[in-house]
Amino acid sequence: MTKQDFDEASKEALANLSTSFSKMVVYKHYIQNVAFQLATEQEWDDVQNCKKNEAMIDKLASIAKSQWIQNGDYVSLYCVALAVATIIKEYDWGVEYLVGDGLYKMAVRIISAN
Repeated sequence: MTKQDFDEASKEALANLSTSFSKMVVYKHYIQNVAFQLATEQEWDDVQNCKKNEAMIDKLASIAKSQWIQNGDYVSLYCVALAVATIIKEYDWGVEYLVGDGLYKMAVRIISAN
């Protein structure tokens, strides 16, 4: 996936905002629930204490990948990247994935996840 591919998917998602937003909400709910079930005690503590935990972000990305590959299109990738970025913001771990090229960086991280 190129940055241009992702930017085009972003435009398509924004053009169909109600559909994209609904997908993102479903992804976010699923990813967050599964992540809490799989979280270690340390990861759970870090979430509660607003302490950024890269292992937990990797876990979120991996769960997001499992959802994205069911559709495999770039609009779905945009939606799962936005879902993960929103979760990270909710954990008070920053907004780096919501600004600039952040969503693209999260999309790449999701594609590369185990």
